[in-house]
Amino acid sequence: MTSNQAELRRVFTSASLGHTAYRAWSLQARHERRFNIARLFEALATAKLARAESVFRDLGEAGNTGDNVDRALAGLEPESIATGPVTGTTPLARDMLLRAQRAIREDRDLRADEIGDIYVCTTCGTLREGVITTACAVCGAVPEAHKAFRAIEAMGVLGPHAIMASLEHTEESLRKLFDGVEEELLAARPVEAQPSIKELVGHLVDIDKVFRERAWLLLETDRPELPPAHPPRLDAAAAYRSQPADAILAAFHASRRQTLNLLRGLTSAAWHRQGHHELYGTINLLHQGNWVVAHERTHLVELAQLRHDLLVGSQGAKASAELGEVVVKDVSEGE
Repeated sequence: MTSNQAELRRVFTSASLGHTAYRAWSLQARHERRFNIARLFEALATAKLARAESVFRDLGEAGNTGDNVDRALAGLEPESIATGPVTGTTPLARDMLLRAQRAIREDRDLRADEIGDIYVCTTCGTLREGVITTACAVCGAVPEAHKAFRAIEAMGVLGPHAIMASLEHTEESLRKLFDGVEEELLAARPVEAQPSIKELVGHLVDIDKVFRERAWLLLETDRPELPPAHPPRLDAAAAYRSQPADAILAAFHASRRQTLNLLRGLTSAAWHRQGHHELYGTINLLHQGNWVVAHERTHLVELAQLRHDLLVGSQGAKASAELGEVVVKDVSEGE
């Protein structure tokens, strides 16, 4: 192995490990509702991935598909290489991470005025912040060849049709998850720190109301200042634990019906009406729609897993732990 090959393999290993680390951290940041910090980690992960793929090709490891299948079956076995640090390896990355560190020490997310839109060169992985109008200084890739991580898209990039399809499907999923499960199990907490199924669904009721209020403000007022406070957290849903399951489902049905009635038939211009949020800067109704869809899907997956685990561990449960179908479905823009 030449010294150049050894260096390429070191860079490949470092970038691959860095991508895994940033990707895992981005998921945790989203779980903690630090969406701007999650966006930063996602951009850094993409930069590492682009760098790893570029070096992998430089090493001659990406041949024709037939050869690649053969090598995959044979088992690609990289050599053990000392990499040095695998994250925070560029000045801009360190600068943005230091901003995130200051925000976390204040128990908050990054604000819109603390981090701009982030762009990653998909050819070489170079990281850039703010408005870009010129080619990559490292490899010459044009601005159009950069992947954007914009604040306004931090919640997702679904359009109106996909957002509506998801919102319309949630109640059906909830009813299937509740079907046949005894009240006692629906109120059970596997561990004291983990919410019950009833509390999780009650939380979805609360969040739907918050989303509808924000949607109304965006639709009915000119560039409103949206409340900076976080929506109700899960611990605020404890009161739902003592309510009958039918009452909770009825509350979700009533709230979601109002929300859908507000959104149904909106024009593209209406979905793009803008407001301002302290954390996310200029946002529109699409931003908030993607937020509520992503939030619901996370909790629906959690609900499905919790239901399964409770029924598997329950003696004499009437309902089957296996639903026989996937009730939490991905929604793509083509639907």
